[in-house]
Amino acid sequence: MVIDLLVAHTFGRLAGVQAFLDVLRTALPESERLETEALRQIAESQGWAFSEFATEGQIIAEKFHWWLPRFTSYSVLTLLYAVLEVQLNACAERARLEKSAAFAPGGIRGRGIEASALYLRRVGVYDLRQDEAWHMLCDLRDLRNLVVHRVGAEGDTEEHRKTAKRLAARFKEDIKFPDGLGPFYGEVWVSIPLCERWIATVEAVFDRVFGGLGVPPRYSKRAGSAG
Repeated sequence: MVIDLLVAHTFGRLAGVQAFLDVLRTALPESERLETEALRQIAESQGWAFSEFATEGQIIAEKFHWWLPRFTSYSVLTLLYAVLEVQLNACAERARLEKSAAFAPGGIRGRGIEASALYLRRVGVYDLRQDEAWHMLCDLRDLRNLVVHRVGAEGDTEEHRKTAKRLAARFKEDIKFPDGLGPFYGEVWVSIPLCERWIATVEAVFDRVFGGLGVPPRYSKRAGSAG
């Protein structure tokens, strides 16, 4: 079996992001059930009025149905973009070695995925900006920036609001900004299926980039090898 460490590291990290999402998705409903049951037992043992129990129950519901779904998606998207950016830069460094390029990725103007994409094109490895999924990678970057710099809120500037509206329009069923809830509840909701779609998209992009680098995509056996 042919194993390239760059490939293994990239897909290992992406598998970790997917595993992180799977664990949270499985654990949250059970955590909510246990917390609700604990609250019920306390209320019964202390003779709470129903209104007091209902108020505390609403706090639990807000945590599990507002904050945790949002923060689950935010965590996944932030991790995923970090893997994308770091591993694309590693691909650019590999391309420099393979092509014996006279200039390094750090010499490219720009930053992040744009700089890595430009470098890969200039050394003749792969034109990522012409890839069918490039717009999805840019959308992931923009949403990640919205989460990291504005905790999921649209923002105060016209440019920020324009970006938020574009994302919401492009992913109508999967990205939603709440209306009429005030400045403290303006955090964007991102669906779990969209997070999974982005993970799969990034995996497919790296398959194509690795194809351009001429390294084994995922894992493959050498021709004629046993086992």
